[in-house]
Amino acid sequence: MRRAEIIFDGEVQGVGFRYYVRRVARRLKLVGYVENLADGRVKVVCEGEEQRIEEMIRQLRSAPPPIKVEHIETSYSKPTGEFKVFQIITGDLAQEMVEGFSTGAAYFEVMFQKQDQMLSKQDQLLAKQDQMLAKQDQMLSKQDEMLAKQDETLGEIRGLRQDLRSLLDERLARIERDIAEIKARLGLS
Repeated sequence: MRRAEIIFDGEVQGVGFRYYVRRVARRLKLVGYVENLADGRVKVVCEGEEQRIEEMIRQLRSAPPPIKVEHIETSYSKPTGEFKVFQIITGDLAQEMVEGFSTGAAYFEVMFQKQDQMLSKQDQLLAKQDQMLAKQDQMLSKQDEMLAKQDETLGEIRGLRQDLRSLLDERLARIERDIAEIKARLGLS
């Protein structure tokens, strides 16, 4: 068991960092407290297994936006056993209300940034869709050309068939006349 005093610097006040610290510490079964310092930093005092304290520091170092931990100072000592739970030390009501409004505003900012990113991606997707539709229009145009040529070819084949039928009908009629004439000369008819 160890006691750690940890000072976090960066975007750590007005962004919900103390509440995030409390969730992580409680999940890791650490006891102690977290509080805002007057200079804009946040102080954590906790007790527990050293490995769990190190895991908490690792998780807090990569906290999600709008939290941005830029620097961490850690000192270890022997545990005192004075803590039963992990808690947030709060300021007066006015300070906490300002902190809460700041946290809400920071999360709205993150949300708007993400929404802008989503809209940008959606614009890219729509541009690609427009390109695909243009290519599809080209394909349909070529398909129409092919169908027109196919209709033209079918028309020519039908015309050739009709011409061939007429030609064969004429030849067959001439052959039948010639046979009838030959039979008549031979006296077979």
